[in-house]
Amino acid sequence: MATSDSVKQHKLRKLIARLSDKVGPRKEFVSLYIPVGTSIDEIIKMLREKSDSPSAKSERSADHIQEAIKKVIQRLRSQQGISENGLAIFAGTFIGNDVESEAFNLEEFAPPEPITALLFGVEDHFLLEPLREMVRGQKVVGLLALDSKEASFGVSKGECLEVVENISSGIPGKSGKGGSSQRRYERERDMSVTYFFHRIAEHAAKAFLENHKITVLIVGGPGLTKDDFLRGDFLHYELQNMILNTVDTQSAGNAALREMLDKSAEALKNMCSPEEKRVMQRLLAHMGQQDGLVVAGLDLVLDALKNGEAEVALVTDNSDLTDIVVVCKKCGLSKAKIVDKARKVPTVQNMILSPCEKCGAVEYEVEEKDIVEVLEDLASQTNATVEVISSESDEKAKLTTFGGFAAILRYRPDKME
Repeated sequence: MATSDSVKQHKLRKLIARLSDKVGPRKEFVSLYIPVGTSIDEIIKMLREKSDSPSAKSERSADHIQEAIKKVIQRLRSQQGISENGLAIFAGTFIGNDVESEAFNLEEFAPPEPITALLFGVEDHFLLEPLREMVRGQKVVGLLALDSKEASFGVSKGECLEVVENISSGIPGKSGKGGSSQRRYERERDMSVTYFFHRIAEHAAKAFLENHKITVLIVGGPGLTKDDFLRGDFLHYELQNMILNTVDTQSAGNAALREMLDKSAEALKNMCSPEEKRVMQRLLAHMGQQDGLVVAGLDLVLDALKNGEAEVALVTDNSDLTDIVVVCKKCGLSKAKIVDKARKVPTVQNMILSPCEKCGAVEYEVEEKDIVEVLEDLASQTNATVEVISSESDEKAKLTTFGGFAAILRYRPDKME
């Protein structure tokens, strides 16, 4: 089963959140980014050289550094190869409230986008900037302003607005001639406008689909030219589906791009990705039709996934639930409970205090999974998909009213009885 982009982004955000608050007393946290195509043997050779370097041996934290590098090498040796987007590994010894509670931790992560450069670092924190650049919660907005004389193209990421290019049509203004000359002139002008619209569409596809991979598109300009352009189906269908807003502006020049952003601030604030919008529209359409193809609430969604009834499971990204599994070390019997993460510690304590129901032993291994991973594991067994609704949007608000969990079903369960 292919992991959906929304689940990949959810895992990326969770990893960043989990590692960003880890700060050591000294430089002893190892971060390693490996691009695809890199030789594992060469990486291991480099790590050994780093481990044997005088700087690593002279640090007070040398034991922790060398332990981290040793574990990273062991992990790399077990790799069959580097994934298509590369591999990120983070290793370090985390110290709890008292020095005696220190524990080694290693995180391995296949990123949602390609790692472009080999990076190794040992700091008092993990180097997370390459991962932060992959977070798509930051909206990549395409801006297209046009009239019959010119078109401007821009891209906005966060607070940064980049003007991509400006093209002109060379079309003269409307003529004041009369009779047949006027009609011929208007026909020629219409043909020139149509040709210019095709040029705009070609430049838009290159700027917004090939070069910048935008999330949404805003179209603007003075007068009705922009409306004629959009009605004419000149724009690539993917860009048509990304249109968030159309805006009246003073001009079609570069200054219009900032004006369009300012006038679209509210729409951008409540924006969700096209994928999130489409799947939520499907969910709400089924609910409106009352066709029995939707269930809501965690328990019903879990049952639908287990029974193979669910086609798509939806969850909000702020669902702070975790699945705790305790496994008897002696006989392997397991028991599980899904709880809010705030109750994780007392729940684990209660679960490990009672003897194993099968063999009476009291030694357990404790595992935990984020609720999204639980849903994804179940979905993989029946070729279902999981979508995480992450943007602060109307779609997320609606899913929250259902408890943060819902599923679109393949069929009505009562029809299969």
